[in-house]
Amino acid sequence: MIKMIVKYKCRSCQSEDIVKNGRNVCGNQQYRCKDCGACKVLEPTARYSDERKEEIMRAYQERSSLRGISRTFGVSRPTVAAWLKKTPAAARGGGRTPPRKGG
Repeated sequence: MIKMIVKYKCRSCQSEDIVKNGRNVCGNQQYRCKDCGACKVLEPTARYSDERKEEIMRAYQERSSLRGISRTFGVSRPTVAAWLKKTPAAARGGGRTPPRKGG
């Protein structure tokens, strides 16, 4: 039987001096680096690929509503609104502003 030893490194400082440090809200194991003090998940999962984000942003540029995008693509409205805040105004569809919270 062959055993593989995997050495994990801190994502911030690349140190191998890390210890387990509980779990986060999603239930993933967190680790704390003894050198830099960072507390992170070692291998986070990407929720949405860049291609998927681009597809959703194109749909928004074609004047689809946030509710329609939410239903079509299965992405929450706050997530799409956060993506819109990160993109330049020209790419958002001619200065169209994201909706305000609570309304």
